[in-house]
Order: sequence, then C-alpha cells, then structure tokens
Amino acid sequence: MKKKHLVTLVRIIKDNLYAYRKANWESKDVVETVSELITKKLAFGLIAFSFLVKDIFWLRILSIAASLFSVFYNYVIPTEPMWLAINWNFVFIAVNIYHIGVILYEKREVKMDDKDQELYDTLFKEMTPVEYLKISRAAKWELVKSGQRIITQGMPVPDLYLIYNGTVDVVVDNEKIAELKDGEFVGEMSFLTEKVATATCKVKYDAQCLVWKQKEFKELLKRNPSLYFTIQSVLSAQVSDKLVSSSKK
Repeated sequence: MKKKHLVTLVRIIKDNLYAYRKANWESKDVVETVSELITKKLAFGLIAFSFLVKDIFWLRILSIAASLFSVFYNYVIPTEPMWLAINWNFVFIAVNIYHIGVILYEKREVKMDDKDQELYDTLFKEMTPVEYLKISRAAKWELVKSGQRIITQGMPVPDLYLIYNGTVDVVVDNEKIAELKDGEFVGEMSFLTEKVATATCKVKYDAQCLVWKQKEFKELLKRNPSLYFTIQSVLSAQVSDKLVSSSKK
C-alpha cells in the first residue's frame, strides 16, 4: 500500500513538473512571438512610412531606424544571429550616416554678397546655400550694354543669361513680342531643348546678368543630379509662364 502511494506521489510530482515546464515554455514562446511581431512590424512600418517622406534628411533618419530594428530582430529572434543580414544593415546605416553628414554640411550657413543673396532668396530657395554657390561660381557677372544682342533667332545659343537688373526685348521676325526684366532667363528654351534660338533677344536698357556657358553648366549639372532637377524645374516654370503670358495677348 505504501509502495502504491509512493508511486502515485512520484507520478503526481512528474506530472506537475511537466505541466510547469510546458507552461514555462509556452510563456516563453508567447513572449518571443510578441517580440518578433513587434520588431518585424516596426521595421517594415518604418520602411513603409519612409515612402511618404519627401525630405531626404528625414528619409535617411527613418532608414537608419528601420535598419536598427532589423539588426535587433536578426540578432535576438532567430536561434542563432543572422550575421549576413546584420552586417548588411550596418553597411546601410553607415551609408546613410555619411549622406546625412553631407546634407548637414550643405545646409550650413554660408556668406553671400548682396546680389547672390537676393537671387538665392527669390529664385533658388529650393536649393541649399552650398548648392547655389556651386552654380553661381560656375557663372560670371557681365554688364550688357543697350542695343547689344544676346542671342539671335535661328542661331545656336552658347550661353544662358539670368537678368539681375535691366530690360531685354524679345523679337521674332522683326516684331517685338515680349520684354524680359529682372529675375528672368534669356536662352532657357535652347538650354532645355538644345535647339537654335527661336527669337532674337536685344538689350533695351543696360542689363547686369549672370552668365553661364551652356556646355560647362550642363556638365556641372550632370555631376549633381539634384541641381539638375532644380534648375530644370526653375527654367521650365519660366518657359510655362511665358507661354501663358503670350497666349493672353
């Protein structure tokens, strides 16, 4: 009888120990599953949210955060750390940190003279100050006298002009069709299309202009894609405004 009770007691202890271990493992599995879901969802959530961000600075910050969550997930959740994925995420983090440094460097305050500051504030605000200095240093200031032709209808256009102050007449087939003033480009259509001039532009009153050599300027823009799209946007907007103005006349 005593032996029977002893066997029963041992069985109860074993059953309780098994139940305890099972409960423990199930609890651990639940914690790991919850952690896995949270980490995975945060990582993918940040990546998805980054598609809604237009500012490249914050886009890179979100990308770093997503990579960090991915590192945590690949180190903690699997049975053994997934070093390949972890190392690649560290590479992505390093690349993004480098580009954030470049962005902060280009956004730093720079000193400009009065003319450059005015042009930057009125026409090139979409650029960083450093980007504007890149394009302004590629140009030269030129005083164009009254009566001088800047471009001639039917001829290639080697230069792109930006009028800082002054007035320029636009003539097509010996008929004046428009007048360009401060803050307007001359030769922008040829710059965009790479075709000959569709009009003659003649200085009416002395004009102070910022002048770029088209070939050299395009080479600079090709090396800096963000500058290229900004300049293209500025020139296209001005061409569009001119077409709208001419259609109303």
